[in-house]
Amino acid sequence: SRCVKSSFHPVPLYGARQGSRFFAVAQQPARLVQPFRDAVERHTAQRVASSVPARDSRLHELEFGDERMAGNVRCAMRVLNRNIPILLIGETGSGKEVFSKAMHAASARAGGPFVAVNCASIPDTLIESELFGYKSGAFTGASREGRRGKIIQANGGTLFLDEIGDMPLHLQARLLRVLEEREVVPLGSETPLPVDVQLISATHRNLQDMVARGDFREDLYYRLQGISITLPPLRVRKDKSQLIERALSDESESGRLVRIDAAAMRVLENYAWPGNVRELRNVMRTALALCEGEVISVRDLPPELLQGVEESISPPASVSPAAEAGLNSLESGEREALLQ
Repeated sequence: SRCVKSSFHPVPLYGARQGSRFFAVAQQPARLVQPFRDAVERHTAQRVASSVPARDSRLHELEFGDERMAGNVRCAMRVLNRNIPILLIGETGSGKEVFSKAMHAASARAGGPFVAVNCASIPDTLIESELFGYKSGAFTGASREGRRGKIIQANGGTLFLDEIGDMPLHLQARLLRVLEEREVVPLGSETPLPVDVQLISATHRNLQDMVARGDFREDLYYRLQGISITLPPLRVRKDKSQLIERALSDESESGRLVRIDAAAMRVLENYAWPGNVRELRNVMRTALALCEGEVISVRDLPPELLQGVEESISPPASVSPAAEAGLNSLESGEREALLQ
């Protein structure tokens, strides 16, 4: 074309030994540049999308094949972003707060705050001000600036009330009012503050029995129980070995590859785990500290895990590997020296 001829400016690229040279002319193809750019942009978008984990990935990482936990994850995914109160039921250490954080991360509120309150760890005299906040001068010793309560702090995000069964009765009525009216009145104030929170509660108690005894408000119980999710204890989970490996990986130092030998794994799989996943992580942290090499053995495990299982992990005294292999006394001694 006339445009190409008028812009013909050869550029030398390489000088050969005999004095010959190569020349090149670069011309932008006007009709192909936009499709090329579109293809590059699509490729870049796909690469970025594949490098960003799905928002629900943390939820799916909570189970490795256990049917009950898989059902819990499916149930949690169905109620996300529907403003349905969620009640988590499970033993101490079974991962209720971890589950609630995973739900928050998978929800549309992931960019908002996640505020956790343990109702059992706050004294009765302080829990009201901690939850609902207070105005300046509301009581003796109050901060001069006042204080925002946990409910206000969770506005736009998720409020996690752990051990809800330990909340005093008089505060249960106030919490019910907050849930019904979606507003909070701090102590010493008359002005209600609007709040928008996703409420997740958790307990290891039987709230129905507490309702029957009069220790828990029935109306609050049904307000909290939009849906109940029961987390199974570690001792009955079918993916226990995978959870052990995951805990080992999470607690290991970066770059350190440690494995668990067969005898130690049998101990870990047969242990009752009264403290559930929380106890498992503590055991892995201790075993990694005691392990001198790259293999965790029985001697690296805490003593309480070994009670009643020494016989099951030790071979009978009458069984000799050297004898089974047909070795004489000299060969047997050499074998033992090599093993040592």
